[in-house]
Amino acid sequence: MIRPSLATHSHALRIDLESVMESVVRITEQRTRENLEQCLVTTLLELTNLHRVAILHPLMRGDGLHVEFLAAAEQGKGLLPERESALLEQDHLVAESWALAEETRQAGADGLVRMCLPIASQRDEISAFLCIDTSTDPAPVLGLVRGFAAIYRNFLGILREAERDTLTGLKNRKTFDEKIGRIIAHSHTLAQLVPQERRQHEAGEQHWLGMLDIDHFKRVNDTFGHVFGDEVLLLFAAMMRKIFRSDDLLFRFGGEEFVVVLAPTTADHARQAFERFRAMVEAFAFPQVGQVTVSIGFVAVKPGDIASAVIGQADEALYWAKRNGRNQIHMYEDLLRDGHLTAHTEEGAIELF
Repeated sequence: MIRPSLATHSHALRIDLESVMESVVRITEQRTRENLEQCLVTTLLELTNLHRVAILHPLMRGDGLHVEFLAAAEQGKGLLPERESALLEQDHLVAESWALAEETRQAGADGLVRMCLPIASQRDEISAFLCIDTSTDPAPVLGLVRGFAAIYRNFLGILREAERDTLTGLKNRKTFDEKIGRIIAHSHTLAQLVPQERRQHEAGEQHWLGMLDIDHFKRVNDTFGHVFGDEVLLLFAAMMRKIFRSDDLLFRFGGEEFVVVLAPTTADHARQAFERFRAMVEAFAFPQVGQVTVSIGFVAVKPGDIASAVIGQADEALYWAKRNGRNQIHMYEDLLRDGHLTAHTEEGAIELF
């Protein structure tokens, strides 16, 4: 029998290492979380004999903790279509991984072994789960899977820093510009997938975009100085985190202007959320500065909307509030219906990206 030479083994090892390195390079080229996650799950399938790879995200909603599917791929199928979020308690393996903050494993009735690896941030908060399904013993590839999980964890930290406003920690304007198009596309997808009778039953649940502007903020800076002005911004952002839900998106748009994109809800619930925030700001005694108020304009995000038009409509509602007394909220659709604002067509029917 002829034994393979050391050179043959070295060549095979070199090819494997080259494949891994090429994959790492490809993953580290990604600049958005969505692309990173899609690249990660497909890369792990290419390098291993795993049956399925998925990345999940824990998400707190009104009815409890959910898991949201961010990306998933399966051998022979490639990337899988998006799935709706599910209650964490319905997925015992992920729930156990969440509770213990460690890897969990179970053998399924379908003959597949499933593993869940929690991805923790620098603050030891679990920000995602990497889940694998395999029909064979996962031990030979676990080192590789854990290595890519570590790469994913580190890149989440890098991306998080890049998408945050350095003062308040809220998402920044650049991140808003990247996300708003996806939100509009998501609204369009929901409109196509959800039956008409269910949409009517849900009484108009949709995303809402609100623009928030601190009233007379220049006066705060001029009177008390930028140090206290910055403290107002920090406390304002902290109140936003307290009032709005974990699946609402919070942005500092620039200066004293902020944006909130509410996860799908009704017009009444959106109005109530913005009103709770307005009232909280009005009632708070800001150190040295005292009372500060906020004006808010908000609008529904509808399928087929153009991003600049949605922003413009919320902005019109905001500045109507400012011109008419400040410290109040107004919905663009109400102002339109009552004749306070006039609808206009966005110049150019197409946006180029």
